[in-house]
Amino acid sequence: MKILELRAENFKKLRVVEIRPDGNLVPITGKNGQGKSSVLDAIWFALKGKRALPLKAVRKGTERMKVSLETEEFTVTRTLTREGSLPTIALEMKTGHKREKTPQDFLDEIIGELTFDPLAFLQMDAKQQVDMLRRTAKIDVDFDKIDAENKADYDARTDVNREVTRLDGQIAGINVLDGLPKAKIDEAAIMAKLNDASAENTRQIEISRAKEDLRRTMENARGFVDANVSTQVTLNAEIERLKQKLAAAKTENAELARALADAKHAWEKAPSGELVDVAALTQNLASAQRTNRAIDERNKWEALRTERDAHKRHAEKLTRQIEARNEKKAAAIAGAKIPVEGITFDESQVLFNGLPMASLGEGEQIRISTQIGMAANPRLRVLCIRHGEALDEDGLTILGELAKANDFQVWMARVDSSGKVGIVLEDGMVAEVEQ
Repeated sequence: MKILELRAENFKKLRVVEIRPDGNLVPITGKNGQGKSSVLDAIWFALKGKRALPLKAVRKGTERMKVSLETEEFTVTRTLTREGSLPTIALEMKTGHKREKTPQDFLDEIIGELTFDPLAFLQMDAKQQVDMLRRTAKIDVDFDKIDAENKADYDARTDVNREVTRLDGQIAGINVLDGLPKAKIDEAAIMAKLNDASAENTRQIEISRAKEDLRRTMENARGFVDANVSTQVTLNAEIERLKQKLAAAKTENAELARALADAKHAWEKAPSGELVDVAALTQNLASAQRTNRAIDERNKWEALRTERDAHKRHAEKLTRQIEARNEKKAAAIAGAKIPVEGITFDESQVLFNGLPMASLGEGEQIRISTQIGMAANPRLRVLCIRHGEALDEDGLTILGELAKANDFQVWMARVDSSGKVGIVLEDGMVAEVEQ
């Protein structure tokens, strides 16, 4: 099914245009700004309605526009009374043809990628070409969503792996000793024993000081006895004269002797200060502290390993999610129904017989992109090209041959100042028709 007639009044730059195409190639020519692109926009608007309604649809200086398009099966007419309002639609089926859906649903069903422009396709970068081919092949997989989810998981995995690297660095910096006990040593118990020993030593020191005081008392008593003996020797010469003093001295000496005996007895009976050996306890405490620090390091090391392993498992899960999505994309690409032999694509580029499009010759690129566009429009066999002047003679020949061989109608806007090529537009109207 092809276009038999296009009529447009006051649409964009068009005044009144009536075109009945003859042949497979329909060149719309003229100088810049004469309405060539408006003709192609009118075709699209007639079929898609408000979804293809331009911002300035009504020609400047007028209040109403109308576009009508006739095919072998139907005639569709769109009318817009003023800017900002919604266009009306009238769909008339021809004899022998019928529809069971609303006018727009019917039109949506028969048109394919009418906006697929083979030349514009060649000007796209590789990723844009892939996106266009995905839409053309009608792959029911949201690649953009998958790419966004993969990017989110990839970024998350990068953060997780960065955390794993950080934890590995901390783990490597901890020296874990062999043979450590499982539980930490009770430093408080050792400290309590050490405190008890210190208190006992303080008590024993007091006892030793008391015994030393008794010893000094004994020494003092001995000194007094010695002094009295000396006094006796001296007084023996004066015994008669000093009998009374001697008796008193003897009495005093006896008392001092008793005091000496008492002091000696007390000294002998007094306990000696026995110091507790705290060196061993001090060593035990130091050893316990070293062991406990080592256990703390081991526990920290084990905690870091546990955290690191959890991050690794998370990273592995993210990797599996990314791989699953990529497999879904690969399966969708592998199952894509592209009715052009030799055409495939991956995530980054369109391929022909395994070669990237960009590596092919210009003529082959034109041929392939045109075949893709034709495959995207199996029922309404129409293609629209906006910048046909980009084609040289060889390119035009290839396009014409493909259009004829595939029974397609190619509408092509092309800048031309000669006024002798195709349907010539001038100031929004058909000035000449040159086949």
